[in-house]
Amino acid sequence: MQATSFTIEETTFDVSLLPEDCRKPGSEAFHRAVTDYFQQAYGAMGGRVAVVFANGRIEVSWSPDTETASPAAEAMGTITPLLKQRRYGEARPLLVALLEAEPENRDALYNLGMVASDEGQLKEARELLRRSVAVDPSFANGQVALGVAALRDLDQAEARQALERAIELEPDNPFALRTLGSLLTTAGALAAGAERFRQALAVAPNDLVASLCLAQALLELDPGEHRDEADALLLRVIEQQPFGELGEQAKALRGQVAARDLRQGSPNGLRQDAVTYCLDALRRFQAMDQAEFMAVISEVAAVGQGGLQINEPGTSRTLKSLPGSYSDLALACLIHVGMKRLTPNEDSGLGIEAEYVEALRMIGHDGVGP
Repeated sequence: MQATSFTIEETTFDVSLLPEDCRKPGSEAFHRAVTDYFQQAYGAMGGRVAVVFANGRIEVSWSPDTETASPAAEAMGTITPLLKQRRYGEARPLLVALLEAEPENRDALYNLGMVASDEGQLKEARELLRRSVAVDPSFANGQVALGVAALRDLDQAEARQALERAIELEPDNPFALRTLGSLLTTAGALAAGAERFRQALAVAPNDLVASLCLAQALLELDPGEHRDEADALLLRVIEQQPFGELGEQAKALRGQVAARDLRQGSPNGLRQDAVTYCLDALRRFQAMDQAEFMAVISEVAAVGQGGLQINEPGTSRTLKSLPGSYSDLALACLIHVGMKRLTPNEDSGLGIEAEYVEALRMIGHDGVGP
């Protein structure tokens, strides 16, 4: 490693890196804090650091310790935990220092490029990542990161080239496969995108993002042909992340599918059988106390998690908490009405909201009726 030095103006130093009471350029506290900062930044690489203040400038010089066996490896050992914790403000100066000492350090270029990409500095990110793969053309993760940065910068051409190169280098790289799938589906190549998502899931079966993306692509490609496969994927996402962002997206997609299914039998208006079932559910729940209500809604919700065939009137199920037998559409209406009682502003995602609103109109807007 070569010695390095540089000079910056005190007024251009990023004072957010310093304690709040040490941020006035020119002050003794500022000088102490800046000195501590650079000593810490270069400390992971060993050697000697000197910080001098003169005429409003900060002069920093570093020289390596010849007895240090692998200062770059030691530096990355310090930097890697910071990156994992997304402590970019602390990691960035260390990476910059390492690059000043070793301009062709592949890992420093890659990690600094990743930091810049996550922080939205996309032109800087792409340049750093291009340099990383130029240093090591076989570096698949560098190609993936370059593809992501280019995609964020709306350059689909470079993004596709980088991601396809990553897959050539590592055919089983799940993130490269998934990201290329997203690019292809965004560009309208739904079948090709779906195939990449399937390949990603073959490598990483528990990848919920790939599962959700594949379901979306299939529903856009042909919602009739691929309905069951897409629904199974969405159910998997919901089961694994019922209250997270991915789970909510999956619920919304299932709601769209359910609404389409429901309207197949009545494309120009309401499903009157669903209105009737909603009316029945409203009246049943009115007659129950809270404990009885919770017992019913818990049971039907559990049944619903297994999937409901709401367009098959021949289906018949029995419940422990209610007498009689019920079609899947009737159970869906029980679920929807029950959820509206618990959370009035939420939608069950079952596509029954219009029928529920009509049932409310018939029974009374406050849910009280004969």
